[in-house]
Amino acid sequence: MANLVLAFAEICAGAIVLDAGIKGDSITNVIKGQATQHPLAGDTSNAPGVQDVNTPAGSSAAAGTTGAAATATAKTKLAAMQGMASMLKGKPYQTGGGHSGFLANELQQIGFDCSGFVSAVLHAGGYLSSPVDTVALPSQPGIASGPGSLVTIYDRDKPGDLGHVIIDLAGQWWESGGGGSQGAPNVHQISQPDQSYLSTFDRILHPAGM
Repeated sequence: MANLVLAFAEICAGAIVLDAGIKGDSITNVIKGQATQHPLAGDTSNAPGVQDVNTPAGSSAAAGTTGAAATATAKTKLAAMQGMASMLKGKPYQTGGGHSGFLANELQQIGFDCSGFVSAVLHAGGYLSSPVDTVALPSQPGIASGPGSLVTIYDRDKPGDLGHVIIDLAGQWWESGGGGSQGAPNVHQISQPDQSYLSTFDRILHPAGM
C-alpha cells in the first residue's frame, strides 16, 4: 500500500501544484483537499500495526463513532504528510534549508536539511507553526514522546554530533541528507533502517494522535 500511495502522489503532484497556483491556495491545504477527495491516499488499513490511534488494541470502543472519526482524521493527516514528502522528493540537501518559514508553496524552496524537511512534512499534517531544528523538535506543542501508531520520528542530537532526524510515515521512511547511504544526499525515501542505525537516535517522537 505504501508503494501505491507514493505512486499516486507522484502522478498527481503536477496537477496538485497547478491547482494550488490557480486557486492561490497553500500547497498544504490543496494536499489536504486531495486527501479528502481520494481516501485511497490515506488508506493504511492493511499496514501492519495500524489501529485506532485513540483506542487501545482490543478495546470495544474501537468500533464507536468517536474512535472511527478520530481514525479518519489521523488518516487524512497521514495522507497530507505523505503527499508533502512525495512532492519534496529529489529536493537537494541544503544546510539550513527549509528554516526560513513555511511558504505558501513549500516547493518554492530550493532545498532542505533534515529538520527542515521533517518540519515541512509535519506542517502539512497540521503540526508545527514554524520550522524547528533537531534540538527544538521534542519540545514543540503537539509532539509527544515515544513511537506513534502511524507516524514515528527518530531524532538525534548528541554532544559532538551534528544531529539528524528521519521520519516513518506508516512504513514510508524518509530523510533529507543522511550521507546518501541509501541514495543521493537529498530528500529521498529509504528502506526500513536496521536496528543498529535506529539505535543511534536518542529520541523517538510522534505527532500527538498519530
